[in-house]
Amino acid sequence: MRRHGQREKRGDAAGRRGQLPREIGLALLYLGLGVMSGLVWARLANLQALPQWHLEMILGQAPAPNQYRPLTPWLAQLLVFVLPGRNLFLAYLLVRSLVTGATLLLFDRYMRVWFSPAAAAAGALCLAAILPFTYLHVVQESDPINLLVFVVAFWALARGRDALLFPLVLVGTLNRETTAMVPALYLVARWGRRPMGRVVWRTAALVGAWALIYLSMVWLFYGRREYYCEVVMWRTNVESWTPTIQVLLVFGVMWVLAFAAAKRGPLLLRRALWLLPPFVILHYLVAMVREVRLFLPLAPLVIPLAWCVLLPEARQDGGETEVGQQKG
Repeated sequence: MRRHGQREKRGDAAGRRGQLPREIGLALLYLGLGVMSGLVWARLANLQALPQWHLEMILGQAPAPNQYRPLTPWLAQLLVFVLPGRNLFLAYLLVRSLVTGATLLLFDRYMRVWFSPAAAAAGALCLAAILPFTYLHVVQESDPINLLVFVVAFWALARGRDALLFPLVLVGTLNRETTAMVPALYLVARWGRRPMGRVVWRTAALVGAWALIYLSMVWLFYGRREYYCEVVMWRTNVESWTPTIQVLLVFGVMWVLAFAAAKRGPLLLRRALWLLPPFVILHYLVAMVREVRLFLPLAPLVIPLAWCVLLPEARQDGGETEVGQQKG
C-alpha cells in the first residue's frame, strides 16, 4: 500500500511537471500571436493619422466619443516616456500586442471552465484567427482592452468571482463605454441564483461605478463634445446588405451554433444569450456596424456556445453552476 501511494505521488508530480512546459508553451504561443496580430494592425491602420489623434486625446481636445476613451492613449504615452527614441508607433504596437496576447491567454483559461485544455486552446486560437479580420484603416485603439475587459468579466462570473466586476467596470469604463453591458450581464447571470437584495444592490453598484467614471469624464474633466460622426446610424447600417453580411461573417456559422446551444450550454451562457439581440440592435442604432470590431465583446459568449455543439465530447462542466453555488 505504501509503495502504491508513493507511485501515485510520483505520478502526480510527473504530471504537474509535464503540464508546466505545456502552459509555458501556450503562453508563449499566445504572446507570439498577439505580436503578429499587432504587426497586422500596423500594416492596415492609418498610422499617418495616429500622432494627431494621440495628441488630441492626451490634450483633451478630441471629439466625442473618442475623448471619453482615454485609457489606451495614456498607457501609450507612459510607454513613450520609457521607450528608446520615444517612439509613439512602437508604444501603440506594444500595447496592442501585449493586451492581445494576455486576452488570448485569459480566453484559454476562461474556456477551460467548461472544456478540456485542448478544446479551450482551440477556442483561443479561433479568436486569434478572427481578430485580424476586424482591423480597418481607421484609428480606434480602445478595442483590445475592451475585449480583455469582457473576457475577464465572463471568466469572473463563470468562476463566481463577482467582486472582480467592480474594479473591472471602474477601469474598463476609462477605455470604452461599452462596459455598461457588464451590470446587465451580472443581473441576468445571478437573477434567481443569489439573494434578491444582493443582486439588486450589486447591479445598482455596478451601474453606479460605470456612471461615476463616464459622467465624470463628460461633465467634469472633458466637458460635452460634439460627435465626429452621426449619432444615429440606423439608416446607414440598413440601406445596404453589406454591413450586415460583414457582421455575419465575423463569427460565421458560430452565430447559428450559439443559438442552437441555447438549451444545452452552461447556464451563464444561456442567460447571457438574452443580451445578444439588444446588444446587436443597439449597435445598429448608434454605431457603424461595418466596423465589426464592435462585436468582439460577444466572443466569450458565441465561441463557447458554438463549442458546445461542435465539441460536446470535450465538455467538462466546472463553471458557475457548481462554483457559484459554493460561493453564493
